Amino acid sequence: MFDIVPIENTSIEIIDGDRGKNYPKKTDFYDKGYCLFLNAKNVTVSGFDFQNTIFITQEHDELLRKGKLTRGDIVLTTRGTVGNVAIYDENVPYDNIRINSGMVILRNTKNEYCNEYLYYILQSKFVQNQIHSIKTGSAQPQLPIKLLNKINLIIPPLSVQKNIANKITSLQKKISKNKYYIRILEELIQAIYKDWFIDFNFSKDIDQLKEGIPNGWVYSNVFNNINEIREKNIDNLNYPVLSVVKEGEFKLSDDVFTKQVYSKKTTNYKIVKRNQVAYNPARANIGSIAMLTDFDAGLVSPIYVVFEMKETITPTFFYYYMKQPMFLENIKHHAIGTTRQNFPFEAFKFFDIIVPPMDLQLRFEEIAKPIEQKIAKLKEENAVLAEIRDTLLPKLISGELPVEVGEA
Repeated sequence: MFDIVPIENTSIEIIDGDRGKNYPKKTDFYDKGYCLFLNAKNVTVSGFDFQNTIFITQEHDELLRKGKLTRGDIVLTTRGTVGNVAIYDENVPYDNIRINSGMVILRNTKNEYCNEYLYYILQSKFVQNQIHSIKTGSAQPQLPIKLLNKINLIIPPLSVQKNIANKITSLQKKISKNKYYIRILEELIQAIYKDWFIDFNFSKDIDQLKEGIPNGWVYSNVFNNINEIREKNIDNLNYPVLSVVKEGEFKLSDDVFTKQVYSKKTTNYKIVKRNQVAYNPARANIGSIAMLTDFDAGLVSPIYVVFEMKETITPTFFYYYMKQPMFLENIKHHAIGTTRQNFPFEAFKFFDIIVPPMDLQLRFEEIAKPIEQKIAKLKEENAVLAEIRDTLLPKLISGELPVEVGEA
């Protein structure tokens, strides 16, 4: 068994960000710039994600003191979504990065540890369970540095750390490669959708535009093309209980919440079926809306709104309509209330939609479906690889599986 040591008894330095008078305001951020300023979306449960980025100028960067990353540093989120971890290794394409006020840096100052090993152990259930047991606050969870210092790490000899990291990294590289392909394929479908249904470049012999749209297309609104579904689980069917997360997808509620938040009796819960859409109209993060694609059927809280498409639009067409930036902007714009916002079903009357002819929607579906199937296979492979990775680490640490020191 290896040593178990609290962070405060290691040479790992915990570095807070600069929260002084020079901390950037909204007006200091740019779409491009010298220094990437991390936001909450950039540090996820599976490492860095740079789809949404903001930057500050070199001049502003030089005004700030603490909180700038060096290669090998590990970032840990400490406010809001607590416990997400990412490593600033050579694969990160930015040379200048700073953390925001809801993060800290863990720095291996004396090179006594393997940075990759520290990254994996911080992601492990061994550490994550500690984090979630000591974090403070409910509406806005936090992990103060004084508590973070008390968290225990499993510290093998450096040679063993390196070999454990090598084994995990080989799996992680495959997962990252698959994620890259997934992103490319998703962007491909999005590009086709935009080309056909927004820019109207779906055909070289496009009909003459009439009132800004091709002949045969119809100006409409979303409300007129969907039906609300209020089917309840009166037969007490054993469907999984689902929640829609802010990323716009369904997850098992047991995977989203650390404790069961739904009733054991689900006869009052609403049934949502494949290709139907559901959302929580009263959730604080308005915009948590998704189409069910990974399950044949599931249950959602009675507060949820569930709807399906009328015969005028296909689920595939509407799925990619929902992914357009204007869709989420409309949800934010038409949400009612200040302290506790609400998005009523009737608000979809204000969502403009240009409905293409059905034959064109079906042509798009014929192209999109095989690409979606490839994406699904890559996601399934990643789920298997992630499970192997997550079970491999504790087995290597416990000695259940041998670690060949000579490999380092």
